[in-house]
Amino acid sequence: MADPVKYGATWGGINPLTGQPYKWGDDIYYDAPVAPSPNTNKPMLIHVLLDFIRKSDPELDEFAAGVFTKTTANAVIFTNPPAALAALSPAQVNYHNSIIALGGGKGTTADKEAKKEIVIGYLRQLAAYVQAIPGITLENALKSGFDVIELGHTTSVTLTVPAILGITNLNSGQLGVKLQGVPGATGYEFRLTVAGSTVATSQYFSSTRNIVLIGLTPGATYSLQVRARAGKNQASDWSEAVTHMST
Repeated sequence: MADPVKYGATWGGINPLTGQPYKWGDDIYYDAPVAPSPNTNKPMLIHVLLDFIRKSDPELDEFAAGVFTKTTANAVIFTNPPAALAALSPAQVNYHNSIIALGGGKGTTADKEAKKEIVIGYLRQLAAYVQAIPGITLENALKSGFDVIELGHTTSVTLTVPAILGITNLNSGQLGVKLQGVPGATGYEFRLTVAGSTVATSQYFSSTRNIVLIGLTPGATYSLQVRARAGKNQASDWSEAVTHMST
């Protein structure tokens, strides 16, 4: 009697005979890989990679210029970008000039490193913005100039409300925020309103670490709220408003 047909897969992946993740005790299959058809009724999770922070100075300089050019050129997709997009171009030019002044990235100074961190900060905000766009496809996300991956189908999650634990003044027009995150969130959206105004602006972050709100008006008092985001158009309720003056 012939052996049954066996199918290839890797540990930690999907068992092609059941369509479920491998568990301890499952048989291990070999030869002729076969995978089940994806379930298209569940939303895909788009993740923007942040590995640009490890690029060399010339590489990061070119990458930042590309993100600005591509995101701006695809305004029909990126219809409501944060202030970081407009700020990225002059910041990238300043960073570029500091690299040239050092002979093309062969040295370092505190000034160049400071300009580099500004560029990285803007890129982080733009990455979080792209990732949080409701219903964005992998194809459209890649048009931002960022490196993007599709993590797989995700089920809907119930997001609780994140909490603003503290706010500190950093550089002029910048506020650092200590945030209590929530399970299941893939990013956080801040809503900022100047006291006495009804116009709100948004800034996006992919994690609770190193949250710095930028582009604020010194001397203005802001009302801050935050909500968690996940997957396709999933969002928690807005948090209670917290007020703070930018310096």
